[in-house]
Amino acid sequence: MAQSKAHMEATTRYNKKAYDRIELKLRKDAEINGDVLRTHAEAMGESVNAFLLRAALETMQRDNAKIKEE
Repeated sequence: MAQSKAHMEATTRYNKKAYDRIELKLRKDAEINGDVLRTHAEAMGESVNAFLLRAALETMQRDNAKIKEE
């Protein structure tokens, strides 16, 4: 069953209110491109979004630990 126009609009309003969107552009000819990223995330049993969140969190934790050492 297709979503009604009102349901789609309500979903859009909720997503704008509840989520931040950040665009990531990857060159197709780069060492790390979309295919590499998707393949790695799948191999780890994660969605691309979950993998990127984990990567950002782990990097920030390492950075913060490094700052505290200084």
